Amino acid sequence: MYLSAFLHRDELFEITNRWLCDEYRPTDPLQITRIITYDSFAAWQTLMDVTNRILTALSGKIPHEQRVKSKKELKDFLCHSARRQCLGIQTLIEQYMETPEFYYVGSPMAGIVYHDESMNILGACRFKKARRIAEKSNRYASRHIFEMVREKAVALMEAREKQGVRKGIDPQELYEQAEKMVMKEIRANGLKLPVEPMTIQDILGFKVVDQGFGEAGLEKAILNMGNARIVEKECHTGKYNAVHYVIQVDVDYSCLCRKFRQNGKGPAYARRGLPGDRIHEDFEEFIQTGAKDLSVDLIFTTYEEMIQSEIGRSMHETRIFAQRSNQRVFGNIPVNIEYLMEYLLAVGLCPRVELDEIPIKIWGRYLPETLAYCIRKLFGMPEYSLMGF
Repeated sequence: MYLSAFLHRDELFEITNRWLCDEYRPTDPLQITRIITYDSFAAWQTLMDVTNRILTALSGKIPHEQRVKSKKELKDFLCHSARRQCLGIQTLIEQYMETPEFYYVGSPMAGIVYHDESMNILGACRFKKARRIAEKSNRYASRHIFEMVREKAVALMEAREKQGVRKGIDPQELYEQAEKMVMKEIRANGLKLPVEPMTIQDILGFKVVDQGFGEAGLEKAILNMGNARIVEKECHTGKYNAVHYVIQVDVDYSCLCRKFRQNGKGPAYARRGLPGDRIHEDFEEFIQTGAKDLSVDLIFTTYEEMIQSEIGRSMHETRIFAQRSNQRVFGNIPVNIEYLMEYLLAVGLCPRVELDEIPIKIWGRYLPETLAYCIRKLFGMPEYSLMGF
C-alpha cells in the first residue's frame, strides 16, 4: 500500500510490509494515526487548492462549490444540471430519475462539485474511501504474490509428473498446496513487496469538464500553476472516453499549517489519540518530515461522458464489479491482505493508539465478520448477538 497522495508514503509502506509479516511495534498505532490524519488533511487541502486554481484559470471565475457525501448527491446534481442535453442523455436521466436506487446511490463519498452561476458542472473532486484503498491494495499485492504461488504450483506439478502421476491432478488442489507453502515462507522469512507495483496513484482525484478549451488549454493551466507537473497522460476510448493525467504537486507547508490551525477540527482529531494539548504543533512538526510533493489523479472529460460514467455505459460502480469478477487471483492470501489493509486504515481513525496484536495474519483464514468484529473493537462498539452475556 504505497499511497502517492500521502507525504509519509514511504513510512506507511514500511509499516504495511511489516504488518503483512505480523511484525508489530508498540509505536505503530500512533504513527499510523498521525499519517492517516495529518497526511489526509494535507492531501485534501492540496487537492482543493489545485482544483480551484485550475478551474478558475479555465473559466476566468472562481467556481461555486457544493459538498457531496454520497453518490446520490453527485448523480442528482449531474442530472439536474442546466447544461443542454442530447436525446440519449435525456433518456439516461429519465431512467435514473425513475429508479435511482438501481444506480448505487447509497455509496458514500467525500467530494466537492464545482459549478457556475447557472448550475452547470465545471468539475468535481473526491478522496478515495478506505474500503476501496484496501481493495486496491489487495489487487496489486495479489498480482505479485500470485506469481510466487504459481511458481510453487508449477514445481509441484512437475514433481508429480516426474513421479509418473499424470492423471487425476486437481489444479485447485495444487494451488491450495502452493499457497500454504508460500504462507509458511512468509511466516518464516517475511515479505517485502516492491514499491512500483504497489503504488496507488488515485487516492486524490478530480474531473475537469471540457468547456471548449481542450487538452491544450487544460495542460497550459496546469503548467501555469508553477508548482505542478504532468507526469503521466493516457487517452481512454471505447466504453470509457476521457484523458487521464497524473499530476505531481509540490506542497505548501506554511499554507497547510495555517489552514490546520484555522479548520477547528483539533478536538475531533485529538479524540483519535493525538496530543490534544499541542495538536497544532504536533501537526507542524510531523508534516515537514514527509515528502515534498504528492500525486493527484485528473480526468479530463465532457458532461456527456461524465453522465455515462455515473449512470450510463461506463458507470463507475459497474467497472468496480467487473474488476472484482475478473480478478484471477483467489485463495486466502488476497482476502487476508484486503482485511489487513482495511484494519490498518481503521486503526488510523479510531480512538485507540495501542493494540495487543495484529489480529489478521496473512497465513490465517477469516470470515468477513471477523474483520467487522475487530474494527468494532477499535471503536469501542459492542459485538451484536441475539444472546446477551
